[in-house]
Amino acid sequence: MSYRNRQAGHKWERDLAKMFRNLNYPHVVTTRSESKSRDNQGIDLMNKDERKNGQFPFNVQAKCTTRTLNYPKLLDELPKEEGIINVVLHRYTAKAETKFMVTGEYAILTLEDFIKLIKGDVTIN
Repeated sequence: MSYRNRQAGHKWERDLAKMFRNLNYPHVVTTRSESKSRDNQGIDLMNKDERKNGQFPFNVQAKCTTRTLNYPKLLDELPKEEGIINVVLHRYTAKAETKFMVTGEYAILTLEDFIKLIKGDVTIN
């Protein structure tokens, strides 16, 4: 992976952590900064000091790419935890001349988890 791609991926994770903090999840940080164990599970965001602040209600896998991804595989690789929604947050980019431009941002989750969210079967603080 090139340095530019790695930096773009890290920036997307930081952007998402900031977005969640602005959406009333004040303790969200990247797992790279907080927990090697959670990062090794493929999870990119978590609550800082989970013992004190509780677990973030989403296992987020953040991807920033110019190509489509194998979403079922990515979702399947995330840990299955009761009450936690697995989601892939994908920033899709395309090269325009010399720059990469964001062409879309997507949240991908299973239909089953989507229905749980709609029905309120999952508590999200």
